[in-house]
Amino acid sequence: MEATVTTNEDRAQEGRTALEHYERARAALGRTPNREEDVELALATAAHVGDQQNDAQITVASLRADRDEAVTVFLDLISNAFHDADGVVPPRMLIDTVLAEETMTPVDVTYTWSRLTPEARRHAAFLAAVGQAAAACHDVYVQDLLEEGRAVFEDEAEEERYKRLNSRRAGS
Repeated sequence: MEATVTTNEDRAQEGRTALEHYERARAALGRTPNREEDVELALATAAHVGDQQNDAQITVASLRADRDEAVTVFLDLISNAFHDADGVVPPRMLIDTVLAEETMTPVDVTYTWSRLTPEARRHAAFLAAVGQAAAACHDVYVQDLLEEGRAVFEDEAEEERYKRLNSRRAGS
């Protein structure tokens, strides 16, 4: 059996698919969701995307029941969102924006979000909802989850870059 190779572009596409699913569900609500509704939208997105990527069925109920499965799915969502945002906004800026509400005054939060382009704001809003869902379901510390997702993204990006350069050198 041949191993499936997932490229960073594949991961970016998965991140785009998740973001678009979340935004469609949010738009279907017809108004800005409150925090609890946003958590539900993020959970539904995580279940939908996780179900598409895994052999085992992923549901909102299974994400609520199984902390390990939920964290794995949330990390995939986050790292794939970073792949999709690559070249749009640095992961550090997204993380700082998402975490701003926990540490800053409302004026500073507004300023932090205003520094992002509209495309970057889309990613930040999605990451904030995913972080809220993880915290609401399993009391996961959002900053740790975002930082781990960033580390996964950076490792995947570096690994692909290394393979590309190594391949070029071997062909020389």
